[in-house]
Amino acid sequence: MLRIIIPFIFLTSVLVACKSSKKLEPQISEDQYYIPRFPMDWVGHYEGTLNIHTPNGESNEAIMQLIINTPDAEGYFPWTIIYGENDVRRYGLEVINATNGHYRINEYNSIEMDAFLIDNHFISHFSVMGNDLIVSYEKTKLGITALFYISNLKSAVQTGGEIIAQDTIPTVTVYPVQVFQKALLKKKE
Repeated sequence: MLRIIIPFIFLTSVLVACKSSKKLEPQISEDQYYIPRFPMDWVGHYEGTLNIHTPNGESNEAIMQLIINTPDAEGYFPWTIIYGENDVRRYGLEVINATNGHYRINEYNSIEMDAFLIDNHFISHFSVMGNDLIVSYEKTKLGITALFYISNLKSAVQTGGEIIAQDTIPTVTVYPVQVFQKALLKKKE
């Protein structure tokens, strides 16, 4: 009887070990767990090169800084963007509804732009002086990635708007992106 039980226990142990070793865990990178609190974990002085690209292959670059400070007496998080050495733009970040990811950038000149935090991307979309802009900032362990998509509203093209068979096709307005800008801004020590 012992001759049967010992091989059975051994075989069972081997099968259990094989089964557990075959269990595959999902591969999740460390960055997927990094979810900084906005805006407090974003506070700091960041700097990097802003790369500016156009569809015809032209490119340019400029030094860009982003400085985010703790709230001032009015409750605004000072949000300063510096291009080069002399182009300083001072704004205030206002929390409208943090639960819904709703914030506002106050330019202190009667311009206030809504912005939204969606999946660790701080995004605003606005039009100014004939241009449409989508601006996105993402906080990572490396710093803040800034992306700017700029379209000229006068270049818009309409397509669709027809009836095909029995379907009414909606009109779609297309805005060709004329400038793309990207910067990885690293935190200064």
